[in-house]
Amino acid sequence: MLEQLTELLLEDEALTDGLSDEEASELLGWLIGIAESLEAESGEMPQAYISQLKQFGREIARISSRYKVPVQELIDLVELAWEEPNETLSPKPMRA
Repeated sequence: MLEQLTELLLEDEALTDGLSDEEASELLGWLIGIAESLEAESGEMPQAYISQLKQFGREIARISSRYKVPVQELIDLVELAWEEPNETLSPKPMRA
């Protein structure tokens, strides 16, 4: 299933629209990592998650392109928001 999802992500040009090759690679790698984690937790990947994951990637690409925010900074922001409240914060400094 993960191979099929990877293929779907790579074929969806809207996921990388307006991004450099490096940013597109970062975004796709991150989305595939999320898919791997979801599949490892539940043993399967429901179709609803695939659609949401693709939409999420499109929105990150759109924000990055429109506002010139690097994809990696958007990914860092999302991961910060997803951290468990009792997890220690990442030592990464904030970038302006």
